[in-house]
Amino acid sequence: MSIIHPYVTDKFTAYEADSFITRLSLAVRLKDDYTEEKPAGHIKVTDIEENINAVKNRSGYYIFTDQAAGNHTIRIISGIYFPQELTLNISLLDSKDPVIDIILKPVPSYPFPSNATLIRGVISNPDPNMIRNLKIKAIEPNLETTTDENGEFVLYFKNMKNKEITIEIRKNSLSKTLNTNLDEGKTRSLGKIIFP
Repeated sequence: MSIIHPYVTDKFTAYEADSFITRLSLAVRLKDDYTEEKPAGHIKVTDIEENINAVKNRSGYYIFTDQAAGNHTIRIISGIYFPQELTLNISLLDSKDPVIDIILKPVPSYPFPSNATLIRGVISNPDPNMIRNLKIKAIEPNLETTTDENGEFVLYFKNMKNKEITIEIRKNSLSKTLNTNLDEGKTRSLGKIIFP
């Protein structure tokens, strides 16, 4: 960024001789998987290797500048989306357009609208490691989510009519399938599901 004309605010005065030049290393564009729009709530985007938080610009991009070449692990944390980590080599990005897109999956406590078409459940097992990060998949249509640390999950459907849905629960080599009805505009609760 370079300032060509003097710019005055109540905080500082920038003169023609003052210039700040930074190099855009990475821009992260986030998208809410449910709304297919910009995500809601507070989101923290961090480069773990350099221990730097991204700066959010007015367009909603999370920006990193002047990063070293090589691999960087980007961590995304939010209260209403599952956390994500992505490792990428900044050197391989297009220097004129270093933008990556990341889709955020809502957690079960996400503020879905009251007319959302949802299937909710809670996985139950005496071993707490067996209820975290299970893959929950609706076979038709092909939708997938994971359980949170309490074993809770939510599958969300858009533009779906009432129909029977087959759900597969999977962790490592263990799996379980069950069938339920999908009710358009309503939440179907499966209650506690013993796994495996």
